[in-house]
Amino acid sequence: MKTTELLDAHEVRYEVLTGAIVIAPPADQLHQEIQLDILMQARRVGYPATMDASVSFPGGEDEFRPDVAVYDEHTVLPRAGNRPGERVLLAVEVVSPSSRLHDEVAKRELYARLGVPAYLVVQQTGDLWTLHHTPAGAGYTRLIEGPMGDFVPVPSLPWAVRTWTLDRYMNG
Repeated sequence: MKTTELLDAHEVRYEVLTGAIVIAPPADQLHQEIQLDILMQARRVGYPATMDASVSFPGGEDEFRPDVAVYDEHTVLPRAGNRPGERVLLAVEVVSPSSRLHDEVAKRELYARLGVPAYLVVQQTGDLWTLHHTPAGAGYTRLIEGPMGDFVPVPSLPWAVRTWTLDRYMNG
Protein backbone atom coordinates (compact mmCIF):
# COMPACT_ATOMS: atom_id res chain seq x y z
CA MET A 1 0.00 0.00 0.00
CA LYS A 2 1.33 3.45 -0.93
CA THR A 3 1.90 5.96 1.86
CA THR A 4 -0.79 8.30 0.50
CA GLU A 5 -3.31 5.43 0.39
CA LEU A 6 -2.53 4.69 4.04
CA LEU A 7 -3.00 8.36 4.94
CA ASP A 8 -6.30 8.43 3.02
CA ALA A 9 -7.51 5.30 4.80
CA HIS A 10 -6.87 6.98 8.15
CA GLU A 11 -8.33 10.33 6.99
CA VAL A 12 -5.09 12.22 7.64
CA ARG A 13 -4.93 15.71 6.09
CA TYR A 14 -1.93 15.91 3.76
CA GLU A 15 -0.64 17.31 0.51
CA VAL A 16 2.20 16.27 -1.78
CA LEU A 17 4.23 19.39 -2.58
CA THR A 18 7.33 19.09 -4.79
CA GLY A 19 7.36 15.36 -4.08
CA ALA A 20 7.24 15.67 -0.26
CA ILE A 21 4.28 14.65 1.87
CA VAL A 22 3.18 17.54 4.09
CA ILE A 23 0.86 16.51 6.92
CA ALA A 24 -1.48 19.13 8.35
CA PRO A 25 -3.24 19.07 11.69
CA PRO A 26 -7.05 18.89 11.71
CA ALA A 27 -8.71 22.22 10.95
CA ASP A 28 -10.24 23.98 13.95
CA GLN A 29 -13.73 25.48 14.04
CA LEU A 30 -12.73 28.98 12.88
CA HIS A 31 -10.72 27.56 9.99
CA GLN A 32 -13.70 25.48 8.90
CA GLU A 33 -16.11 28.43 9.22
CA ILE A 34 -13.97 30.56 6.89
CA GLN A 35 -13.60 27.70 4.40
CA LEU A 36 -17.30 26.90 4.35
CA ASP A 37 -18.28 30.55 3.91
CA ILE A 38 -16.08 30.97 0.82
CA LEU A 39 -17.19 27.61 -0.60
CA MET A 40 -20.86 28.53 -0.22
CA GLN A 41 -20.35 31.94 -1.85
CA ALA A 42 -19.00 30.23 -4.97
CA ARG A 43 -21.78 27.66 -5.07
CA ARG A 44 -24.48 30.31 -4.58
CA VAL A 45 -23.41 32.02 -7.82
CA GLY A 46 -23.11 28.75 -9.74
CA TYR A 47 -19.38 28.08 -9.57
CA PRO A 48 -18.19 24.61 -8.57
CA ALA A 49 -15.99 24.66 -5.48
CA THR A 50 -14.36 22.11 -3.21
CA MET A 51 -13.02 22.16 0.32
CA ASP A 52 -9.92 20.13 1.27
CA ALA A 53 -10.22 18.07 -1.92
CA SER A 54 -7.35 16.67 -3.99
CA VAL A 55 -6.34 18.78 -6.97
CA SER A 56 -3.72 17.78 -9.53
CA PHE A 57 -2.25 19.55 -12.52
CA PRO A 58 -1.35 18.03 -15.90
CA GLY A 59 2.13 16.54 -15.99
CA GLY A 60 2.66 16.87 -12.25
CA GLU A 61 3.05 14.36 -9.45
CA ASP A 62 2.02 16.75 -6.69
CA GLU A 63 -1.38 16.56 -5.00
CA PHE A 64 -2.65 19.86 -3.68
CA ARG A 65 -5.49 20.18 -1.19
CA PRO A 66 -6.37 23.86 -1.04
CA ASP A 67 -8.68 24.82 1.79
CA VAL A 68 -11.05 25.98 -0.96
CA ALA A 69 -10.72 25.72 -4.73
CA VAL A 70 -13.14 27.55 -7.02
CA TYR A 71 -13.35 26.20 -10.58
CA ASP A 72 -14.60 27.71 -13.81
CA GLU A 73 -18.36 27.52 -14.07
CA HIS A 74 -18.41 24.71 -16.64
CA THR A 75 -16.28 22.28 -14.64
CA VAL A 76 -17.85 18.96 -13.75
CA LEU A 77 -16.15 17.74 -10.59
CA PRO A 78 -15.66 14.05 -9.88
CA ARG A 79 -17.03 12.76 -6.58
CA ALA A 80 -13.68 11.21 -5.71
CA GLY A 81 -10.10 11.36 -6.94
CA ASN A 82 -8.19 14.36 -8.13
CA ARG A 83 -9.95 17.46 -9.37
CA PRO A 84 -8.65 19.31 -12.48
CA GLY A 85 -6.09 21.91 -11.39
CA GLU A 86 -6.06 23.57 -14.79
CA ARG A 87 -9.69 24.65 -14.17
CA VAL A 88 -9.03 26.35 -10.81
CA LEU A 89 -9.82 30.08 -10.88
CA LEU A 90 -9.09 30.70 -7.20
CA ALA A 91 -7.17 28.70 -4.60
CA VAL A 92 -7.72 29.70 -0.97
CA GLU A 93 -5.65 28.88 2.11
CA VAL A 94 -6.65 29.77 5.65
CA VAL A 95 -3.32 30.21 7.42
CA SER A 96 -2.68 28.91 10.88
CA PRO A 97 0.69 29.17 12.65
CA SER A 98 1.61 25.59 11.71
CA SER A 99 0.94 26.12 7.99
CA ARG A 100 2.36 29.63 7.50
CA LEU A 101 5.57 28.68 5.62
CA HIS A 102 3.82 26.32 3.21
CA ASP A 103 0.80 28.56 2.62
CA GLU A 104 2.50 31.94 2.32
CA VAL A 105 5.62 30.91 0.41
CA ALA A 106 5.73 27.40 -1.07
CA LYS A 107 2.15 27.14 -2.30
CA ARG A 108 2.12 30.70 -3.61
CA GLU A 109 5.13 29.92 -5.80
CA LEU A 110 3.77 26.56 -6.92
CA TYR A 111 0.31 27.91 -7.77
CA ALA A 112 1.85 30.78 -9.75
CA ARG A 113 4.10 28.37 -11.68
CA LEU A 114 1.06 26.21 -12.47
CA GLY A 115 -0.89 29.22 -13.75
CA VAL A 116 -3.62 29.43 -11.07
CA PRO A 117 -5.07 32.91 -11.77
CA ALA A 118 -5.61 33.91 -8.13
CA TYR A 119 -4.43 32.78 -4.71
CA LEU A 120 -6.14 34.09 -1.58
CA VAL A 121 -4.44 33.78 1.80
CA VAL A 122 -6.66 34.43 4.82
CA GLN A 123 -4.96 34.89 8.18
CA GLN A 124 -6.64 32.80 10.85
CA THR A 125 -5.77 35.56 13.31
CA GLY A 126 -8.59 37.36 11.56
CA ASP A 127 -6.90 40.64 10.79
CA LEU A 128 -5.85 40.40 7.15
CA TRP A 129 -6.35 38.73 3.79
CA THR A 130 -3.90 38.82 0.87
CA LEU A 131 -4.82 38.16 -2.75
CA HIS A 132 -2.07 37.26 -5.20
CA HIS A 133 -3.12 37.34 -8.85
CA THR A 134 -1.79 37.50 -12.39
CA PRO A 135 0.78 34.67 -12.34
CA ALA A 136 4.12 35.01 -14.12
CA GLY A 137 6.81 32.38 -13.67
CA ALA A 138 7.36 31.50 -10.01
CA GLY A 139 5.35 34.41 -8.69
CA TYR A 140 2.34 36.64 -9.01
CA THR A 141 2.68 40.15 -10.41
CA ARG A 142 -0.19 41.68 -8.44
CA LEU A 143 -0.96 41.81 -4.75
CA ILE A 144 -3.97 43.22 -2.92
CA GLU A 145 -4.34 43.22 0.86
CA GLY A 146 -7.22 44.15 3.07
CA PRO A 147 -8.71 43.71 6.50
CA MET A 148 -11.13 40.94 7.39
CA GLY A 149 -14.61 42.31 6.95
CA ASP A 150 -13.85 43.67 3.47
CA PHE A 151 -14.74 42.22 0.09
CA VAL A 152 -11.87 40.70 -1.92
CA PRO A 153 -11.92 41.77 -5.60
CA VAL A 154 -10.79 38.60 -7.42
CA PRO A 155 -10.11 39.39 -11.12
CA SER A 156 -10.69 35.77 -12.23
CA LEU A 157 -14.20 35.72 -10.70
CA PRO A 158 -17.30 37.77 -11.58
CA TRP A 159 -18.00 38.53 -7.92
CA ALA A 160 -15.99 39.82 -4.97
CA VAL A 161 -15.39 37.28 -2.20
CA ARG A 162 -16.86 38.44 1.08
CA THR A 163 -14.88 38.11 4.29
CA TRP A 164 -16.25 38.62 7.76
CA THR A 165 -14.64 39.78 10.96
CA LEU A 166 -13.80 36.97 13.38
CA ASP A 167 -16.66 37.74 15.72
CA ARG A 168 -19.11 37.38 12.80
CA TYR A 169 -17.68 33.99 11.82
CA MET A 170 -17.93 32.68 15.33
CA ASN A 171 -21.28 34.28 16.24
CA GLY A 172 -22.98 34.35 12.84
